[in-house]
Amino acid sequence: MRIAIGILLGVILLVGIGYGALAYMNRPISKEAVTEKIEEHLAKVVKRNGSLSSALLTIYSNQTGYFEQFATGTKNRGSDEPVRIDSPYHAASVGKMMCAAVYGILADEGKINFDDKISSWLDTDTLKRLFVIDGTDYSEQVTLRHLLTHTSGAADYFEGPVKSGHPMLEVISSNPDLSFSPQELIAFTRDNQDPVGKPGQQFYYSDTGYILLGLILEEIEKKSYADILDERIFKPLGMNDSYLYQDESSDIVGIYLNGMDYSDKAALSVDWSGGGVITTMNDLLVFMKAFVNGELLSDEVYKQMTDFHNRYRKGIYAGMGMMYFDFSKLSFLLGLSAMTDVYGGIGATGTYVLYDEDKETFFIANFGSLDFAEKSIEELVKIRMIYDRMKSE
Repeated sequence: MRIAIGILLGVILLVGIGYGALAYMNRPISKEAVTEKIEEHLAKVVKRNGSLSSALLTIYSNQTGYFEQFATGTKNRGSDEPVRIDSPYHAASVGKMMCAAVYGILADEGKINFDDKISSWLDTDTLKRLFVIDGTDYSEQVTLRHLLTHTSGAADYFEGPVKSGHPMLEVISSNPDLSFSPQELIAFTRDNQDPVGKPGQQFYYSDTGYILLGLILEEIEKKSYADILDERIFKPLGMNDSYLYQDESSDIVGIYLNGMDYSDKAALSVDWSGGGVITTMNDLLVFMKAFVNGELLSDEVYKQMTDFHNRYRKGIYAGMGMMYFDFSKLSFLLGLSAMTDVYGGIGATGTYVLYDEDKETFFIANFGSLDFAEKSIEELVKIRMIYDRMKSE
């Protein structure tokens, strides 16, 4: 799902207060004070944003030993049930990172090569009209690497423009009980959208491409995508509270679009291998630690997956199923503050699992609203400005 970052609100604030005040605000504080200030901040975020029912946050650092989890608000708007640090939630496009990780595992096993052509597994009916530019069909040139890195030229059914019919977000807004199969998601692009370019020509975020990746995995493994995730990721890592969304009976934290809660709506099937994973902060911490510590992938495959040379926006770069945030390029003030970079999975509902390699620190959060795609990164900056003030012990 698309993440479009504009000017960070936190940076605007810094410009307004000036360098002297900034230095005062950055004075070191205790671990306890950091935790208290983050709790207060998250409470204000939920209170001030009507599109949210809750905010979840985990910070885990190997370097400082800091490990705190926060849960603010209620499970759903209008509910008195408090959200918990172990509450399951829909992780949106964070699931793309897991899909990509399965491909990394298969590459290590020699079952696939990232440069394999996707036509080896997908028939002509599935690929029909998805990669036709000026009358030429380029589907035979599309590789797994193209799909994994969003460079295949495929349109994006979730947020991309349409040449006929209504955009997908309008479709699910008008009919939240509409259910989608993977084939129907591909058909939406085939019937209503045009490809954006030739394979390898440019970066263009595409949920359609990740649905194709899910279908290919089912052809390779000869089992359902849900079972593939279970057997390749969840069970080996002990992620006992994670699974692929199957139907609206899932008991999860509220997820909002235009004020409507989709946590019990069939339209959540709009994600599948593009990000349909239900999980918890603890499970995502387990996954991300395994990913960066070499428990899942060889060094060579990990290096290919974390090649962030494709530019998405200023300061934001894409790898396989992941994004990289260079804060010095997002804002010169963040560069002056020496805010270190992060990378990992991120979703349009204000959810992410990110790793700061320099400081060996993990940041996991969920806000559960499509109105928070940009704001979640703004809030990450503000939270890190608090966390970075912690005194070394």
